[in-house]
Amino acid sequence: PTPYGSMKNPQNSSRAGFTLIELLAVIMIMGILMTFLVPRIIGAINQAKVTACKANMNEIFKGMVEYHTRYGRLPKHSGVRFFGSLVRDEIFEANESDVRRLTCPAVELSFLEGGESNVPLADWFTRDNFDLLDGYWSAYAGRDTDNHPLKKFPGSNSEVLVADDNDGGMNHETTTVVLWAGGTVTTKELVLLKDDGILDLEETELRVGPDSPLGELQKLSLD
Repeated sequence: PTPYGSMKNPQNSSRAGFTLIELLAVIMIMGILMTFLVPRIIGAINQAKVTACKANMNEIFKGMVEYHTRYGRLPKHSGVRFFGSLVRDEIFEANESDVRRLTCPAVELSFLEGGESNVPLADWFTRDNFDLLDGYWSAYAGRDTDNHPLKKFPGSNSEVLVADDNDGGMNHETTTVVLWAGGTVTTKELVLLKDDGILDLEETELRVGPDSPLGELQKLSLD
């Protein structure tokens, strides 16, 4: 006979683990959640990079104001060298933090020429390497001052200073960030450009530079 107090009540006994049906149900629920959450997570990451890009543009404008105040003019170089002059001429420090401000955060540094070279990030825009600079050293396009010099600064918010270059595709999936001579930072959206008939419906990117469909962005150089 079983001693009193040692008898097991089947109703109170607990079982360990899950049944196969319960595991499959959990996996199915997780799959459904991932279907809805992953696109939102990716979208949030992309939007965060757009926000970081806007912050870069604001810092570049502040640098241009300081450059103009100190030297009485804007940088005389075009394209990447236009904003790269902020480091070369010692408005920005030659360090990794300031150099990262001079390229779009949505584009991996390892895909740029500087990332594939042996040049340390902090030295990308210094005088020692300035002659090497072209459009492959940044994911931004700078003002083409050779063909489109600015008459005054700060200037009009219809005159562009810097923008995403979208070279090889959009820097951001549907957005192009633009810095204007008046200090305003705005975006160009693919959907709206298509709605306005500026881009064809099948277009997947907004070209920047002399071939851009937008006249204001034609004043930028990818070199």
